This record gives sequence, structure tokens and C-alpha cells, in this order.
Amino acid sequence: MTFVLFVTASSPQNASSVGSAFAPFGHRMPAASSSLDPDLEGLAEQFALKAEAAPDDALREWSESTTSLRPELQAAAARIANQRLTWRARALLSTRPNGAALLMQWSAEVAQRPRLMRLQGTPPRSSYAYCASLVLQRGSRAAAAGLREGRLTIVGLRRDTSTLDNKGRGVYDDDIVVLNGAAGLHSVRVFPACTEPGAQYSQRAKPVASGGRVDPRYAGVTFKKIEGADVNGDGILDAGRLRAGTYLFAEKDGGYMDARAFQSLSAQVAERDTNGDGRFNASDPNRIDLKGAGTSMYIHRGGIQANRNTWSAGCQTVPDNRYGAFLASLGRIKTFHYVLIDGD
Repeated sequence: MTFVLFVTASSPQNASSVGSAFAPFGHRMPAASSSLDPDLEGLAEQFALKAEAAPDDALREWSESTTSLRPELQAAAARIANQRLTWRARALLSTRPNGAALLMQWSAEVAQRPRLMRLQGTPPRSSYAYCASLVLQRGSRAAAAGLREGRLTIVGLRRDTSTLDNKGRGVYDDDIVVLNGAAGLHSVRVFPACTEPGAQYSQRAKPVASGGRVDPRYAGVTFKKIEGADVNGDGILDAGRLRAGTYLFAEKDGGYMDARAFQSLSAQVAERDTNGDGRFNASDPNRIDLKGAGTSMYIHRGGIQANRNTWSAGCQTVPDNRYGAFLASLGRIKTFHYVLIDGD
């Protein structure tokens, strides 16, 4: 079910804010654990401010305020705080053993996959702050700047799924999140999505004269047609998915699949399943395809959820029964940043 979360906030107080009302400096950090809707941005802002003048107090209050948060929200608050620390605050924190350890922990987390949160049932302010924190940490500078300025930004939250699942027809187990901070009104709209191809489009699933498949591992796949690129020269077109990162999209002329659709304005980087095991990871030799995808990995409508077919050969798809609401959330925007994140 598509759900809509709205949260209002006052105008940003500094250039790095994504928009929230913060308590004046000198106040204790808000007790996040006392609310079902923790003020993650307020916690981050107060920590960053206090760290410049009273780093020991800042560290103590940070621990007290975040210890009872669920892990995903702890990490989100940390991502926002890390973005807001000045060089002076970092220098002061690094002189404290617990401060140095905290900064080292935050730095190491950038190289790790974030733990993805199920947004259904998550309060509005937390949902917006959680998604915004991922853009600030993992999006491009342009995407992060646009978010701070209130521009509409789309976030893709991908959970790895085998291309062979659901008889190769794809699974709507990812999220596409539309963040809109226009006029200080922070809204979050979340849609089920698929960000990986189904094996129904793999050459390996094609039936052969003997009655089997090109690849016996694909015997249970309902074959549709072949899409892909042969990046390792073995004669097999390899299924591909969009690599995590930031892409600038615009509306595609003429649409796609009989509906409005969106296309990257620059060449996309794809990952290829070169060993055919249905996954995209380090076990795939030569899996990074810098040119083969071009700008062909669109955002477009997929099959309705009830039919359990995502219609994705590598595109980002939203089910047809939710696609109208998705388009409505975008309005007639000309371009937007799409930040795709691989998570656990």
C-alpha cells in the first residue's frame, strides 16, 4: 500500500540544514527516547553546536539522547551530525578518547552498506530525516545541496534479491521515496519498487531445442525476451542493474510503456551478472559496465502488484496500481536527482 507522510518544519537556520526548528544553543539536546517521533535533526544540530564549546557535555548528552533509539535511527542521527560538524568541533572532539572513537566509527560507516529501515509505520519526521541522512552521506554534492535547498529528490532503497526469484519475474521489495522540501513543507511519499532485473529477460533462460535452457539453473524461469550486454566476451548477454550512486533524471520524450517515464541525462554505470548466479557482487568478473547501459535504465511503470511481474530488465519500476500516485508526487518537475542506495 502506498502511504503518504507529511512533516512541516521551519526555515533552515544555516546553510547545511535540511530544515528543522532547533532549540537555541545552550539547551540540552532533546530527549529523543521520550518521543515516538524523535527529532533527529534537532539532536544532530545541538550536538554539532555544543561540540564547539563544550565537547565533553556534547558527547555525554549525545550518548544519553541516542542510546534508546532503534539502530537505523541512531545511524541516521549520526549521519546528519557528521555532516554538520565544523573543523573546530572535529578537532575538539578528537582530543577526547570517546570523541575520537565516535568520529572514527562514523567515518568507517561510509564504506559499509547502511541498514535499511522499513518505512511503513515510521513517524513522518523520522522518515524524512532518515532518508535525508542517506542523501547527505551517499548522494553527490549536487544532490545533497539540492536537498538542503528544498528541491525534490528521489531515493531508491535497494535490498538485494536474486534475479531468479518469483520465476524470474522480479520482486517489489525495494522502496522509491520522494522527498519534497519545497516551501519548508517536508513531505515523504514511499512506493514499492523494483530496482533489479528479472531473469525472464536473461539469455540464460531461453529455451533450447533439447527442451532445457541455455543455462540449466534457469529452468524455473518464465522466459520473456533477451536484454543485456556481453561484457566478458563469453557469448552470453549479461543481465544488468543500475549501480548505486546519483543520477540526474528528466522526463523521457514520448514516455515508455504507454505512460510517462524518466531517463538519465548522462551515461549510467551498470553492474552485470557475468557468472549467471542471479546476484550482482564481487564474484562476477568484470561486472562493472561503464558504457554498455547508456541511458537505457529508466524509471517507469511496472506490472501491478497482484500480477507479481515487475517488468524490469534493469530499470527502476513502480507497480502500475501505484504509478499514478507516484507521478502525482512529482508534478511536472523537469529534472531531479535520483540517489540509489544498496542496503542490508
